[in-house]
Amino acid sequence: MTDTVSARAAVVSTTIPQQIDLVYRDILEELRANGYAVHLVTSRGPHTARLEARVHRIHTVPMQRQISLLSDVACFVAWLRLLRTIRPELVLAGSPKASLLALSAARLIGVRRRAYLLQGLRLEGTTGATRRLLAAAERLASGCADVVIAVSPSLAKLYQRLGLAGSTPVRVPAGGSSHGVDAAYFHPMAADESVRRGLGLDASVPTLCFIGRLTADKGLPTLAQGLRRLATEGLAVQLLVLGKQDERDSQGMLELLRGTGTLVRDVEHVPDVRPYLSLSDALVLPTRREGLPNVVLEAAAMQIPSITTDATGAVDSVVHGETGYVARMDDAADFAAGIRLLLTDQTIRRQMGVAARARAVEQFEPRAVARAIVGLAMGESAPVPGKHRSARPGSAAELLEQGQLKQHRTADAEVRAVPVRQLPAHTGVPSDRR
Repeated sequence: MTDTVSARAAVVSTTIPQQIDLVYRDILEELRANGYAVHLVTSRGPHTARLEARVHRIHTVPMQRQISLLSDVACFVAWLRLLRTIRPELVLAGSPKASLLALSAARLIGVRRRAYLLQGLRLEGTTGATRRLLAAAERLASGCADVVIAVSPSLAKLYQRLGLAGSTPVRVPAGGSSHGVDAAYFHPMAADESVRRGLGLDASVPTLCFIGRLTADKGLPTLAQGLRRLATEGLAVQLLVLGKQDERDSQGMLELLRGTGTLVRDVEHVPDVRPYLSLSDALVLPTRREGLPNVVLEAAAMQIPSITTDATGAVDSVVHGETGYVARMDDAADFAAGIRLLLTDQTIRRQMGVAARARAVEQFEPRAVARAIVGLAMGESAPVPGKHRSARPGSAAELLEQGQLKQHRTADAEVRAVPVRQLPAHTGVPSDRR
């Protein structure tokens, strides 16, 4: 596109260029639909070239995720020069480092509208000086913004409860999420038997799938303990693990899972998760913190229910007892109960899968999510969340007894009735969910 500076320019920034095509694609399109010439600012990387057709111009600033005083000061100066040249009306930044640098520079030079897209909170799980430093960075970033756009209700509540927003309003776009889920791409599909054979999985044994970084922060010790518990009960399970293994504890986590007596198959680089999800009876995400986990939405769109936790962000991705199971964070017995419930009752599993897809289609359509985010960034009122609900109190057994799992709408708006009946007493599903 042309390099001419527009009188109505918007700047979008994130530290990691790989995120842009995935997370920001519809946001970029929505900004263009609102008449903005969109300038994209990110670090240099191989993913930037293919984005040139989507934006007015791409600018690179060598931002790093980790704190580096000299590098960060140099990047801040680069940001000041860049914004003085572009003269944008709007700056939307969406990762901790990019938000801190972009929004503070934007405020300093008087950009009219500044928005922080909050996709997670790194300080969760940290202590001491690191936590204080990260909290200070969040307060500075939010203090320089006109609005903080949190991708889930629980993340917004935590951000406010920790006093990180100050007087800056914190809003959630519709039902949440940074980019929703494409339910036409992620759709129910038959199991790919060639992939199953290649992995050496047994079609007669229930399969769980974990997608994410292999690290303790994703709750893998809880998953390992839960699998051991199920193995001692004689419940046969196999686990499919998809995700990067580049964390310092990745190999240790993988060995921990392999030591549970469960058949574990791991695949590190997966360009398309759908063939692997097609083999799965349920997704497991025992995470300790999230913004809003997109892997749950992707599985849901494929009509696969999830077992996750009541950690920040994760708690909003599943309606407990309807679209999956929400266990207490770090509670291996509770997590095992969720796995047991979904794997031993095919009716409930299918019913939850149908409900999960219906929710994904209705509440997380990508362009609607992008429209809500851009509207908040521009200063519009927060959209009414409509039917959005996160985890609710009550066990699956209680919800069945109350008739709340009696029927669910499919993606084609066809209502399918499911008999209401008492769950086996051995499920042990607790009823205290936040």
